[in-house]
Amino acid sequence: MQPSKFSASVRPTVSAPTGGHLPPQALELEAAVLGAALLEAHAQRTLLVTLTTEEVFYSAAHQQVYLAIRDLVQQGSHADLLTVAQHLRVRGTLKRTGGAIFLAQLTQRINSAAHLDTHCRILQEQHARRVIIRAGTELTAHAYDDSRDPLALLTDAQTHLTTLHRALETRPGQTAAAAFPATFDHLAHAVQQQGLTGIPTGLTQLDGLTGGWQPGDLIILAARPGMGKTAALLHFARTAALDHGHHTAVFSLEMPTLQLMQRLVASEVPGYSNSDLRRGNLPGGLEQVAHVRQQAQRLQSHGHQLYIDDTPGLTIQQLRAKCARLHAQQPLHLVLVDYIQLMRGDTKGNREQEVGSISRSLKELAKELNAPVIALSQLSRDVEKRGGEKRPMLSDLRESGSLEQDADCIIFLWRGEYYKIAEYEDGTPTADTILFDIAKHRNGATDELIAACNLRRGVFSDLLSANLN
Repeated sequence: MQPSKFSASVRPTVSAPTGGHLPPQALELEAAVLGAALLEAHAQRTLLVTLTTEEVFYSAAHQQVYLAIRDLVQQGSHADLLTVAQHLRVRGTLKRTGGAIFLAQLTQRINSAAHLDTHCRILQEQHARRVIIRAGTELTAHAYDDSRDPLALLTDAQTHLTTLHRALETRPGQTAAAAFPATFDHLAHAVQQQGLTGIPTGLTQLDGLTGGWQPGDLIILAARPGMGKTAALLHFARTAALDHGHHTAVFSLEMPTLQLMQRLVASEVPGYSNSDLRRGNLPGGLEQVAHVRQQAQRLQSHGHQLYIDDTPGLTIQQLRAKCARLHAQQPLHLVLVDYIQLMRGDTKGNREQEVGSISRSLKELAKELNAPVIALSQLSRDVEKRGGEKRPMLSDLRESGSLEQDADCIIFLWRGEYYKIAEYEDGTPTADTILFDIAKHRNGATDELIAACNLRRGVFSDLLSANLN
């Protein structure tokens, strides 16, 4: 009788399976990919690029061999039977792994690395199934614990599954020749759209500089209080959802939904300010309410594309879970957050580290959804201490330099009228205007543009075609 292909030492050290079933596994393929890596250097590179963690392997012994290969390659050393055996011996795990004979058996089960990519993909899939089973088992156990918050459980589960989804979506690189056709397809589309390749901003000059809000980008809108951050955010939301039918989500940690809706109504109905609607200052009484309602009807007829969430103290995990749910129902095209400093992160430490964690997660969210994420940010008080025009700089971003690093585009909002400055440098009056200062633009030029604005109504428009009444 021939000996078993796998010695007793290969037995995995995992939790007992439920219902008498072994967790998903492919031990022969695990042995095959490791055997190929021990024989061929290019197989080692494929292995380490495709399988980024030892947990992909079900067998504890295979995990140790993988770690030894990874350590040696990272050190710049050659990984083969002899060097891997020596590395495991130094670490004190060679005997537990199965010894040199076990390593030799791995190389005897593979003739070449011809199908290594396929084998690695199958191992990823088996690992994914085990993670899903483990997450489901943990959720079931935790759900019986009355002290645990159900929403926190769902958020944790979403985080695990999102991480797993990204790992399974790993795509190989392309040659320039392979990427060539898609590049010119994109160029042709840009020409047809007259340069507008993203979500329209509602401002011609801003569209000209950015091409619209681009998928996968994190955009930071930053300003001191009183500059019109929230009004600008709602303008971009209205433009995307009501004017162009893009599924848009607004997460407001500062204002309740009622106040946001009052602002949206004011921007839809000429002649009334946010204050008028908030105080019920309508001369015609209830009849005037009906008239205003009719004028704002677009918010009801097209408002199904505009989702508003006013959860206070929202965590970044909750935000990502909510977006994932919305995206599953209907692909999200734009996400807006008001504002970063009110959000809670998942990093324990000082506030700067927490905000840094939030900014990284917002960028990851943009890439996951393949949609632009616009987040408002406060600026430090140093702006007010500065002399002259008190124009903001990148160093004024409050609480984290990570915002500058993670953002694809940073736009400062500045109103000279607020600081009693009558004119811009080119002589344009500052009254009823706002300056958009693009201070960082990863995929384009930095520049400034002036737009007309009526903050009483929350209306923005191109300066030359302003009609803000």
